[in-house]
Amino acid sequence: MNSALKRSVKTILKSSIEEDKTFFDITSKSLLDSSPLRCELLFKENGILCGTKIIEYAIKSFNKKINISWDFNEGDYIKNKNKVGTIVGPANLVLSFERILLNFLQKTCGIATTTFDLSRAIKNKKIKLLDTRKTTPGWRLIEKYCVVVGGGENHRMNLSELILIKDNHILACGNLNSAMTKIIKKRIKAPIEVEVKFLNQVEEALKFKIKRIMLDNFSISNIKKAILMIRKSPGVEIEVSGGIDKTKIKNISHLDIDYISVGALTHSSPSIDISMNVLK
Repeated sequence: MNSALKRSVKTILKSSIEEDKTFFDITSKSLLDSSPLRCELLFKENGILCGTKIIEYAIKSFNKKINISWDFNEGDYIKNKNKVGTIVGPANLVLSFERILLNFLQKTCGIATTTFDLSRAIKNKKIKLLDTRKTTPGWRLIEKYCVVVGGGENHRMNLSELILIKDNHILACGNLNSAMTKIIKKRIKAPIEVEVKFLNQVEEALKFKIKRIMLDNFSISNIKKAILMIRKSPGVEIEVSGGIDKTKIKNISHLDIDYISVGALTHSSPSIDISMNVLK
């Protein structure tokens, strides 16, 4: 885990402990002491194991007396009812930390699993599955890490990494030609991507030196037309986005495109059902 990811985990962990009042768990304090307790982590549905190092770091940041061991590796496909890990530590601390631990693990595994499911639907392995910036505030680095574990790739991490001219930029500047002219005059040394919603905008964008065109919410027939136009300009990449699900992926993954971007990977992935059970 790199230092930036560690900082994200630590920040979220601190907030989680504060909102859950973990150190004021009146139930665990009343019923339990620091006697050793062993618990299992059990997958209750099929999915991808993701976040093992994140969980290890979160546990050690919370209390070094708690230890976890894993039965599987990061990125492994786990079947329903499989035990993936064992937690050992003081009973009162382990059970006070249970919900925070599961919140982290269910979310990370959920994103990786959704990414895995959608990436499998792409038959042409030349096409890369991308995430977006539609992430949970504060969770971006973690969520984008989970996308990679699930078999996807990261689009830009933040606004400083790439010039991405979107529809609102175009509307605010008047039209695409005006927006592109302003950008070119700035002579910023950064790749340029342009989001287009109509075929005539594809023609406009290709007049300029750009890295990639994003076809947003294009119909299948218009995607095919756009591909023919764009491939006349060597080196310009094609990204398809908007309303992407398994069905649409299957319908477009045979086409000559480079990327499919899916905001749902991070903003709508359901958490995997995982339980923590005391072992007798």
